[in-house]
Amino acid sequence: MPSASLLALTLVGLLFGSLAGGLSYRLPRGLPIGSDRSRCPSCRATLGPVDLIPVLSWLMLRGRCRHCGKPVSWRYPVIELVTAALFLWSGWLSGADLPMAVMLSLTAFGLVVIAVVDLEAGIIPDGMLLFLIPLAVLWRRYGDGEWLDASLGALLAGSISYGVRWGFLRWRRRDGLGLGDVKFLCVAGFYVGLSGLGGYLVASALLGICLGFGWRLGGRGPVFPFGPALCAGLLLATFFPDIFLRLVE
Repeated sequence: MPSASLLALTLVGLLFGSLAGGLSYRLPRGLPIGSDRSRCPSCRATLGPVDLIPVLSWLMLRGRCRHCGKPVSWRYPVIELVTAALFLWSGWLSGADLPMAVMLSLTAFGLVVIAVVDLEAGIIPDGMLLFLIPLAVLWRRYGDGEWLDASLGALLAGSISYGVRWGFLRWRRRDGLGLGDVKFLCVAGFYVGLSGLGGYLVASALLGICLGFGWRLGGRGPVFPFGPALCAGLLLATFFPDIFLRLVE
């Protein structure tokens, strides 16, 4: 992909990052999407264009609200930069294949929102899973077209995760895996298929162990969200599918 196209994709990624920051704040709070202007969380002042330029607004205003002077969380520029980097990565990996770049970028956007919401609120929003389902179908349609492999991957991933959830409930009398995680794994199983499921689960488990260790080390308690590890694993599985296939060979 030409440098100008990569730059354009990165700028689009910044805009989607801004959207991801807003969605990840609104979805767990049940706030309206698209029907209400962005507001300062502290003073509720309506934000204008000068307040909403991705990354630059936060830097120019020194991380503070222009109206009340209260600090604005660093989560917003971080989400914007991460999303832009993933869009750039998607374009670079896809080469001249624009449809593939779009699918990878939109998948990355959805996964960023899910990961942030689960980190902050401990839930995986159904709305973002619904967003990923048609992308998973397009991924298969545009890729290898192995519908049976994809369907078996979704069925097995859902069955394994639901079995783990049921077993943990019987053993410890509390959730070891949320229903949101089970539904996410069904979608992820469709993306990676039966052939890539083993590698995906191994990678996600290792990432989950690292996340859990960091979570406890940071004093956040013994219970940690597994969604970010599942999202990171799916990102790796879609960006580098051949590596995951080699893990099970």
